Amino acid sequence: MSTCARFFFATQRRRPRGLCLSLSVFAVTAIGCESVEDVVAKQKPAVEKSFAALTPLAAKVKDLTPLESNTFKANTPIVLDGPNANAMFIYAEDLASPKDAPKDVPLRTIDSLPLLQCASLLSSQHLFNDKVTRVAPSVASSYLGACSNVKYALVIATREYLRPMLQLETKQFAPGKYRADVLVFDIANAQLLGGFMVAATNDSRVSLLDGDQNHVQRLIGNLESTTFDALRAEAKKNIPGVMP
Repeated sequence: MSTCARFFFATQRRRPRGLCLSLSVFAVTAIGCESVEDVVAKQKPAVEKSFAALTPLAAKVKDLTPLESNTFKANTPIVLDGPNANAMFIYAEDLASPKDAPKDVPLRTIDSLPLLQCASLLSSQHLFNDKVTRVAPSVASSYLGACSNVKYALVIATREYLRPMLQLETKQFAPGKYRADVLVFDIANAQLLGGFMVAATNDSRVSLLDGDQNHVQRLIGNLESTTFDALRAEAKKNIPGVMP
């Protein structure tokens, strides 16, 4: 191992002297002297090429009518997770200018974060929503590599969002509602391969804590969780092998 190598562990919340810590690396990995700036400079052209391929999809999605049935039938391997990943969940609102993501969307799933991380790394060499902690080069390389390698966009087009409503006196709430179409594109030629519908609502029972400053926000958080689960479940159901 060279004298420049450093060890990266599984958290970036604390940074003991002499150690560089990272959010997304679960095994101890040795890397060389490459800085975050070096990583960004090396991978920036490929990421910008992917961003440019995504931009034309914005107009296509805008012109599409809502799905009435699930229409995805392509046999091509589409993978969201793991070393062979070639696809990403991306919100329709983020397509027109990926480098300026994120736009305001309801119940944004964490599965859409890789695009936001790439945009933030290109502009500031920091992770999205964290301009203080210095990101590990290996983490930056992982995100930028994912954006460079994306071949398919699973575009989330929100069709309906109703916030849950709370009646605290009666300890009852009206469930929120979320509906979206997920439109699958081959970004190389902007070809629509089909799509599938996603629907979610609140769990029938949601625990509220006395210390909550905003009980409705906890209900929204629950709806966000069920929406995340629904997106993944429908992706697995409609695209065989899309994730483990």
